[in-house]
Amino acid sequence: MKPVFANSATVTVPERLVLKNGRRDKVTLGVRFGVWVHPKHGPILIDTGYGPEVTSGRRSLPLTLYAAAIRPKLADQPETILAQMGYGPDDVHAVFITHFHADHISGLRRFPKARLLAAGWPELKAQSTWQRVRHGIFTELLPDDFTQRLTPLEVMDRDIFGDGSLITLDLPGHAVGHTGLIWPEHKLVYAADAQWLTKAVVEDRPPSGAARLVYHNEAEMRASMAKLRELNDHEIVFCHDPID
Repeated sequence: MKPVFANSATVTVPERLVLKNGRRDKVTLGVRFGVWVHPKHGPILIDTGYGPEVTSGRRSLPLTLYAAAIRPKLADQPETILAQMGYGPDDVHAVFITHFHADHISGLRRFPKARLLAAGWPELKAQSTWQRVRHGIFTELLPDDFTQRLTPLEVMDRDIFGDGSLITLDLPGHAVGHTGLIWPEHKLVYAADAQWLTKAVVEDRPPSGAARLVYHNEAEMRASMAKLRELNDHEIVFCHDPID
C-alpha cells in the first residue's frame, strides 16, 4: 500500500519566514508524520509529529519556552491513523526518524515495541545540551531505552527491508542525520524538512532570514534541494507544506 501522511499539528507563520521574498501574510503549515504498512513487517511510522509531550505536562524550561514560541495546534496523532487501519501502538514494527527535531520525535515514547531507525545519533550525543537545544533537539523526548532500540542507518543497507520496497535518501543540511525515503513502487519521495515548502525547492527560493539559523549546513541543504529537483518524475511530500 501507499504510505499515508497526516498532520499531527499546524503552525502559523509569515510566508516570508519560510520562503525567500515571500509574502508578509501568514500561512498555516502542516506538521506531518507517515504510516506505511509493509506486507511482511506490518505498520511502520515515519516520524511521530508533534504531540502533547511538547505542549503540556511536566517539561524542561527550554522545551516549555520552545512550545510557547512555536505554538503548535495539535491535530491527528499517529494512534488515530493506526486505529483507522486496525492497528494499535504495540503493532508498530519500526519508527523511521528522519531527524531529531522535536516536531518529528515527540511521540516516540508511545511506541514501546518499535525499532527506531535513524542517522546522526553519535554526532548529536557528542554535542552539548545547548548545542542541541539551539537546533530544536530535546533529548528528554527520547524513550529511556532509546539507545537499546536504535538501529543506526549508518550500518544498514539503503534498501531497508532488502526487498526494494523502501529506500533511504540522504538529504543533509537541515539537521544532523537528516534522511528522506523513497518508495520506488509508487515513485514517491518523503523529503521531510529538506525545505519547509515545495515552492522553495521548485523555484530555488530557500528562506534567507531567521529560518537560516536552523540549518545544520546551508551548503549541504542547497545540494539536497538540487537532488530533489532531479527527482521531478516523482511525487515529493514535505513535512510542512501549507494546509489547504
